[in-house]
Amino acid sequence: MVALKGRAIKSFLAGRDKAVAAVLVYGPDSGLVRERSDRLARFIVEDFKDPFNFIELTDADIKAECGRIGDEAAALSFTGGERVVRLRTSGETSAKSVAACISDIDAGHVKPNGLVLIEAGELPPRSGLRKAFEKAKCAAALPCYVDGPGDVREMAVAAASAEDLRFDEDALDLIVAILGEDRGLSRAEINKLIVYKGPKGLRAGPGTISLEDVRASLVSGLGDALEDTAGAAADGNPARLAAALHKAATAGVAPVSLLRALQRQFSRLKLASDNVERGESAASAMKKLRPPVFFAEQRAFEARLYKWRGAKLDKALRMLIDTEFEAKTTGAPQRELVERAALRLAIMAGR
Repeated sequence: MVALKGRAIKSFLAGRDKAVAAVLVYGPDSGLVRERSDRLARFIVEDFKDPFNFIELTDADIKAECGRIGDEAAALSFTGGERVVRLRTSGETSAKSVAACISDIDAGHVKPNGLVLIEAGELPPRSGLRKAFEKAKCAAALPCYVDGPGDVREMAVAAASAEDLRFDEDALDLIVAILGEDRGLSRAEINKLIVYKGPKGLRAGPGTISLEDVRASLVSGLGDALEDTAGAAADGNPARLAAALHKAATAGVAPVSLLRALQRQFSRLKLASDNVERGESAASAMKKLRPPVFFAEQRAFEARLYKWRGAKLDKALRMLIDTEFEAKTTGAPQRELVERAALRLAIMAGR
């Protein structure tokens, strides 16, 4: 099979394809890798603690016994039924052993009793693992890239609907703005919001998630670290920025999430600034943003509008785009690249 893409991914995840004996689930979004791998595994085994029908291997296991993955794939269950064999690999470490197993299944030398799942991080197109799965008749390669705004929106609406909740539009806009870099983290934050509102078993009827609910539940944690960083950079306050970056790192915020927060802050400034240039008041320009600027932040945002105008604001946005390109293509440490960009913005703000 070839690498699954677009609608083919949703179709593949909707039910078990018995023609596929092995799946490579890979990509930069580790939360999404785990979620999709779990989904595929549960088509066969519900209890991941079942010692007879579910086994997890590591690169160390394969290094110690290179043929083990093939042996496990063909092994019969002591209690009957199909098995799931899951390997979490750091990249190409186990590629040769996995490729040999896939080749043996394709050739009919190994008859699998269930499903082989390989979990990996981001893999380049030349990766031996990717090539093995994309060329094999019995296998599929399932990429997991960072969720876009539409994915976050769909996930949030579905999770809320399952608990008889709906979002106010401004609340949903804010959810989309602060989440999306890691599926596991996004889902955990959305679940936290639902618990904050109360699952349907604890409520008398349907409920609505408001902008205030999102701020109380999420922005005080993950979103707070992101917004503190973006706000300090836009305000030109290096000391506050250093504290915000430390807070974000301690909270486990991904560097790309910090970059997205900076891009979001300066994109909103650009939209509002353009409206002001067309003759609107700052208050009117802020109200037109989605979500609108929160009341307690309006004074700070308006001050930023006067700091960032015209060519200076355009330069900041170009720098953030360049930083994203560097972070994704050069192999340089992402956190250092993003923190350097944030500091440069704080310095620019004071000029």
